Amino acid sequence: MYSYKYGYGALDAYAFVKAAQSWSLVKPQTWLSTETIQLNDAKMVSEGNYTGGQFIGSGGVESKITITQQLLNENNFERLEHINVKVWIQHTRRGDVEVTLISPNGVRSVLASKRGFDADTSGFPGWTFMTVKHWWVFFLLWIKN
Repeated sequence: MYSYKYGYGALDAYAFVKAAQSWSLVKPQTWLSTETIQLNDAKMVSEGNYTGGQFIGSGGVESKITITQQLLNENNFERLEHINVKVWIQHTRRGDVEVTLISPNGVRSVLASKRGFDADTSGFPGWTFMTVKHWWVFFLLWIKN
């Protein structure tokens, strides 16, 4: 069970203290940034103005990226803490758009859910979303209308 407001639940402070008594340090923090994925030669020519791209139809739009073990090794990457996803989505009604990150195991993290009262016409121009729900390294970004 997972709550988008409260995560996986209450922390057990006693268990944390016991674990800290024999804790082994992890590698130094590292970051892994991937290349930007552009759908159908999409480009932002000026703030909020796009060319190219792909319309979000009733079936949604999906974007995939594969992270290889070689890429992880090259970046001294061992454990995943969180994922940031930055999107540029132009839409006539932002509240109609849902952005979901899906792992190969089928774990879904809703980064932006549909909102009935969000009638903003700017979409998501350069918005960064973050999730800590996934602890895997291969994902599918799913955007639907």
